[in-house]
Amino acid sequence: MRLALWIALCHLWRGGNRYARLINWMTLAGLGVGVLVLTVVVSVMNGFDAELRSRILGTVPHVLVPRSEGMGAEAVAQLPGVAAAYPFFEASGMVVGAGGVAPVTLYGIDTADAALLTTIDAHMLGRSLGEALAPPTGLVMGRPLARRLGLVDGDALRLALPDAEEGRVQPRFKAFRLEGLFEVGAEFDYGLVIVSRAAFDGVERERLGADRIRVVLDDPLAADEFAARVADAEGGAGVAAGIETWMQSYGELFLAVRIEKALMFLILLLIVAVAGFNIVSSQTMVIDGKRADIAVLRTLGATGALVRRVFLLQGVLVATAGIASGLILGVATASRIGPIFAELESWLGLRLLEGSYFATVPSRVLPADLALIGGLSWLLCLLSAWIPARRAAQQNPVEGLHP
Repeated sequence: MRLALWIALCHLWRGGNRYARLINWMTLAGLGVGVLVLTVVVSVMNGFDAELRSRILGTVPHVLVPRSEGMGAEAVAQLPGVAAAYPFFEASGMVVGAGGVAPVTLYGIDTADAALLTTIDAHMLGRSLGEALAPPTGLVMGRPLARRLGLVDGDALRLALPDAEEGRVQPRFKAFRLEGLFEVGAEFDYGLVIVSRAAFDGVERERLGADRIRVVLDDPLAADEFAARVADAEGGAGVAAGIETWMQSYGELFLAVRIEKALMFLILLLIVAVAGFNIVSSQTMVIDGKRADIAVLRTLGATGALVRRVFLLQGVLVATAGIASGLILGVATASRIGPIFAELESWLGLRLLEGSYFATVPSRVLPADLALIGGLSWLLCLLSAWIPARRAAQQNPVEGLHP
């Protein structure tokens, strides 16, 4: 192996065919750029996926469990995998402000549990969520929704909730006062309002919406498994039908993100494959220029396996250098993609993220993705190097000694 490596390095650095060496350098550069782009794109998609999960799963209930005699919030909180459980009221209706009407989803929680809505509480503008809900008629909404309705802190507003009575549905109006604003940077900014559960009595909660137990899980991705365990423990299909998980509402969104990431990965991997297949042409040119040298090696006793290893190592060395440089530069670029993107926007005079929920481009570099990118790229290059190396090993030395 040492002899094969020494001969391969000599051919790479002191080969006679300048054009073949140029192709080798172009192959190395192409592999580096392809792997760099693939690493950055996958890392950015990981960042967007993580941001969406953080914002959505920090706001929507992981699991909603119906209230029953044997299944109170305290009992649910003791179940394995549960981080917190508390009473939760949810309804749909309309908010009527000074500047118009907008459809909203209503969350009702006890003031003492306000801090458990971590994402909303962390993105409050000014006072905390608990302080804003302290007044019995206090209401919190997203700043974009308040701006659309022409509302500011302290303004009076009304909620219209559907009330079904005797086969008829009529709007039930309740007066509130805007006590706080939040801005998560997601769709909730435009269609979510939060009030205290104390603003509705027990009868109103039953008639105007659903009063259940909101469960916060240690692992939100285990929501379906947790719902199945609760249904089995309660022993009934009716209980299972009343349990809701975040996957029922947002599972398709994250599935679409995963599919998009997989398709982008495959498309960009084809770019790496095209660069890697340049190894075939460059190595073929080297072999054609070294036919006499190969023939001399064979007549001196070199085996076909040694010749194959020499040219295989040449291709592998070029591939390894290109892939390694691409991974290193890709990680460095992905780690600084936010400032790089902001600088690009300033040069172009554009706001490419304007109108989206994101102020900057998020990025998340995962070691598993780096291993997958490096491994697949290296295997493609290994296949490309094997083809000409096998041809060199099968070359007839007699033909190589005759010009």
